[in-house]
Amino acid sequence: MTHQATSEKAARDGASVTTPARDPGAGPGPASDSGPGENPGPVENPGPGHTAATAERTRVLAICRSNWEYRGIDDASLREMLAELSAHLEEAAAAGRSAQEVVGPDAKAFAATWARARTPLHLRVLRMAALTPFVLGALLLFTHLIDWTLTLSIEAPRLAFYAVILVGTVVVETRRGSLGLKGWLVVGGLGVALAQLSLSLTGDGALFRMPLWATLLLMVPGLPYAYVDTRARKTAAATAAE
Repeated sequence: MTHQATSEKAARDGASVTTPARDPGAGPGPASDSGPGENPGPVENPGPGHTAATAERTRVLAICRSNWEYRGIDDASLREMLAELSAHLEEAAAAGRSAQEVVGPDAKAFAATWARARTPLHLRVLRMAALTPFVLGALLLFTHLIDWTLTLSIEAPRLAFYAVILVGTVVVETRRGSLGLKGWLVVGGLGVALAQLSLSLTGDGALFRMPLWATLLLMVPGLPYAYVDTRARKTAAATAAE
């Protein structure tokens, strides 16, 4: 009887033990270190330096893409080169380095150098051999239209001017991909200076005459490249606008 009474008393004592109620105004208790309700803390907003670095990386990638499309790099190689460059830029940013430290002060020259390394020599030679007479033909055609004539008289000053424009276009095409407005102004100024020098030395007597059909014939080899380059520029402009 004593043992049974003791057991019943213990059962009554255990039933009377209740968990103390939480004060509703006391707020939630301490959160677990790894519980789902853990407060992640304030989210840090990127500063202006981070935004500027991101914009610079985007600008470099856009310049390189435009340059490689202009040079006719195939789509698979273009995507691979952009992915590799993007990875390098992200690694540099993580290390506190700017995009300019990766590609140098001239992003166009960097892109042109990489494109030359990825393009076989014979393809580069073929492209330049086609575009050189195309540029000369375009200059002659423009002169045909300005003079409104089917046959041009080619004098030494005009020949000197064309030579400077042609050499400048080829050199910049090889190194950067396009002249741009500033490049055209510089090359044009050099061409005018050399034409004036040639005029003072040799006069303005006609060396030979250039018919319109010969001018158009000069442009034929470069037409496919010019078409591809025009489409690449439009695509790059549309991509940059998005």
